[in-house]
Amino acid sequence: MINTLLIAVRHQNNPDFESEVEETVQLIEACEMTHCMTVIQGMEEKNVATYFKSGKLEELRTHIEAQNIDVIVTQDELSPSQHRNLTEILETEIVDRTHLILLIFEKRAQSREAKLQVEVATLQYLLPRTMLTYHSVGRQRSGGARNKGSGEQFAELKRRTSKHLLDKAQEALKAMEIQRETQRRQRQKNQVFTVALVGYTNAGKSTLLNALVTYTGQSDEKKVSMKDRLFETLQTSSRSIILKGQPMIITDTVGFVSHLPHGLVKAFRSTLEEVKEADLLIHVIDSSSLLASMQSEITLSTLEEIEANDKPMITVYNKSDVALSAVPSKALAISALNGTHLDELVEMILLKMNELQPLFTYLIPYESASLLDKLKKESQVVSLLNTDDGFSVSVRSHEPIASMKDYLK
Repeated sequence: MINTLLIAVRHQNNPDFESEVEETVQLIEACEMTHCMTVIQGMEEKNVATYFKSGKLEELRTHIEAQNIDVIVTQDELSPSQHRNLTEILETEIVDRTHLILLIFEKRAQSREAKLQVEVATLQYLLPRTMLTYHSVGRQRSGGARNKGSGEQFAELKRRTSKHLLDKAQEALKAMEIQRETQRRQRQKNQVFTVALVGYTNAGKSTLLNALVTYTGQSDEKKVSMKDRLFETLQTSSRSIILKGQPMIITDTVGFVSHLPHGLVKAFRSTLEEVKEADLLIHVIDSSSLLASMQSEITLSTLEEIEANDKPMITVYNKSDVALSAVPSKALAISALNGTHLDELVEMILLKMNELQPLFTYLIPYESASLLDKLKKESQVVSLLNTDDGFSVSVRSHEPIASMKDYLK
């Protein structure tokens, strides 16, 4: 097992410091490393060249030896120069919080798209740090200013190799994004009502998706993987279900975390587009966590960052069977694992669906039967009845179809 020591700088203007440190400890454990201890230094100024001050660094040396520490984890993202300086002074592997999250994503990625997304984000993160490290080696080994040292030569080779890998991964990812966009447009064209499950990582989104699959009587083959660990889901999983006669698509999305690295947000942009394009969001909050309030705020701020904060939303507090946090009066307490209050959630989804995509009924004369194909292409057909006067077709759409208004009942 890899022993880690977490170091963190406390600034006076951060009221969530303890919560964020506890979250990083959970990230360390999610990366399958052992958290041995945490060392904190209070500091007013930022951007110290070595993250910690010299006196505290000497203390760290003692802890590293006494605790047999393999890796130092920093609470904040380090600049390339900070990372190099700490590594040289402590002579220990340094992993900042951003790199820690990238390592977890790398372990969890299963699909081709998720692996490419993580590869792009990781290469973008590591490239400037690798370059600085090898240039430092080059300065140490170089025989003079006119000749490049071996470190500098290797740095240039490393830069070219990494840049080639990054370009190749971005190109492959772009092709997959185009394919995903095509699929998304097809769903929009068919006017299928879509619901996206959003929330903090490990809040129980995948468990809720599986619960809704079971609720509709579908086979276990439609269920998604669910484990009690951070970032279990790194790619969207969509399932077509029928809730009380109403077809819709439920999508499980990647979980959020505080200070989600910008590179990951950018790399997972196409995945997060599923959230932006959904008709309805279900915000899943882990009521068994003492940090539920902070985690909820993180989700809402991330939704704002990806410009999806104006979407209609249902808020549910999951894991109500082991709740530790109070549930607001406007939210619904459920247990996706036990099915508690799932009926109430289904009713709320259907109510929102009726508000957002009301039913419109058209009467199509039998001699104009070809119009049925037009309706099927431009809307979601709910029912089709034969009457004395023609086809009575009920469809769901955000508004009446302009070209069919003459047949609207």
